[in-house]
Amino acid sequence: MTRLYIIDDHCLIIDGLYSTFELESDDFEVVGGSLSVDEALEKIDPEKIDILILDLFIGHSDPVNNLTRIIEAFPGLPVVILSYESGLLWQVEMFRRGIRAYINKEEPKSEIIGKLRIVASGDVIITNEVANVLFAPDDDNITAGYSLDFYEIILALSCGLTVKEIAKKMKQSEPTIEKKLHVIRKFYNAKTNSELVYKAMIRIITN
Repeated sequence: MTRLYIIDDHCLIIDGLYSTFELESDDFEVVGGSLSVDEALEKIDPEKIDILILDLFIGHSDPVNNLTRIIEAFPGLPVVILSYESGLLWQVEMFRRGIRAYINKEEPKSEIIGKLRIVASGDVIITNEVANVLFAPDDDNITAGYSLDFYEIILALSCGLTVKEIAKKMKQSEPTIEKKLHVIRKFYNAKTNSELVYKAMIRIITN
């Protein structure tokens, strides 16, 4: 059972999510909710939560500050943004700061549940549009179509996965992953995978 905690300043949203997961999914359980980040920071026990669902706009508070406080307080706890806001800039900014998925509240319930299952499995959900902003190749020899794979490979490396494990996770051959790693290292001017991860993370933070 995947345990969810919701931070949203609208009671109806929290109540609606309680009902959604109670009626439509037997692998999720909403274990708590808060109307503000301040309240959540006082109530949350990270040992009893698997995913934190955060609204982007909560009252008049700053979304970036809200996410930063949560990640600093609960490092390693997966955070998912659930919002009506669909702007690309907000999505990019939230991914730069460490969220695992950005879900629109208007998506069908089945899709929301499906995406949360993916996050619960340890993966990150990122669109090509967002990935192209975060990892857009500057070299004309590197196609934009690689961008999503760039993100997945770098993320996997940062989590300590080997090339063999990455290949299995992405359902690609080891030579294919090695070839993509060669291209990515060239793009970041990195000699080793460790240097690649470092330079990629610095780019995300400073962009």
